[in-house]
Amino acid sequence: MKKLMKETCTLLAEGEDLVLVTVCGKSGSAPRMAGARMVVRRDGRIAGTIGGGLVEAVAIQDAKKAFSHKQSFSKKFDLTNADAAITDMICGGNMEIYLEHIPADAENLALFTILLTALDKGRRLTLVSRLTGKGPNDHPFLMDDKGQLSDGPVPESLLAAVKKVRSSTSSPTVIAHDTAEYLISYFSIPGELFLVGAGHVAACTAEAAARVGFRVIVIDDREEFANQERFPTSDEVRVIPFFTDCFSEYVINHDSYLVIVTRGHMHDYEVLKQALATEAGYVGMIGSRKKRDTIYNSLLAGGTSQAQLDRVHSPIGLPIEADTPEEIAVSIVAELIQQRARGRSRG
Repeated sequence: MKKLMKETCTLLAEGEDLVLVTVCGKSGSAPRMAGARMVVRRDGRIAGTIGGGLVEAVAIQDAKKAFSHKQSFSKKFDLTNADAAITDMICGGNMEIYLEHIPADAENLALFTILLTALDKGRRLTLVSRLTGKGPNDHPFLMDDKGQLSDGPVPESLLAAVKKVRSSTSSPTVIAHDTAEYLISYFSIPGELFLVGAGHVAACTAEAAARVGFRVIVIDDREEFANQERFPTSDEVRVIPFFTDCFSEYVINHDSYLVIVTRGHMHDYEVLKQALATEAGYVGMIGSRKKRDTIYNSLLAGGTSQAQLDRVHSPIGLPIEADTPEEIAVSIVAELIQQRARGRSRG
């Protein structure tokens, strides 16, 4: 998502109008989940994806109408019958997309710059776009948990309606307000991954996790290992003097993924003890079952409950007989993707 927003800001700064395509509804089996996005340029080139195939091709063709008429509109696909035959995608579900015309003006550039800055910092923002009708709120606007961020007059009643929806779901939602409809969509890095340890497995895991959209933070006490040269795709690389209080500088919540890959049992013990005191949505620790049981027994003796230990994924990763650091990274990131998908389905 961050890469897509960087591309959006660059093109708007260069004076190029865009069409932002968002999957705003999905049921059953469909190419992408609600919230997937792509940007279409006037010449048909794209950034991002809404699933490929002919649905995406139709969206690119329809973007020409948005450019031509300078209007936004939605389109529905029924992938169970007629549309399935036309698009050659017999998925068995339904999909709705919204094509939003984004003029290259100063207001939109400012809005998407705010959005990109928020993503860099790991913040979640809400983009509100008018779907129907004309009025003073034709430009999209941004909100966070405190209220409106971008400029422009927005009625307090609309802000209250968006805030109410924002607190109840993370999926794109269409609301009716004052004779108009609005698309409420959410922008955030889907998962903040903390890699505690900066060895070979961590380096491979960081690269793979960044490719699938995690915001990656690497923490270690060795500067020769924990540096941006070894972790070029990571958002933050932090060197600490000790592993005690290694999460104290961060807000750890259900969208946080803690992966413990330090170089020794004592460090693993120390970090796992801290991890279990957080509300992290995922806690994983590398190592054999023998090593795991030794650490677990020490924690139990110190007052940690079995229920707390049951939260831990250890040995870490999906069981694919991984052996090399690269293979282990694949198994870890696959488990992270699985956990993230389960969280989305609950949301």
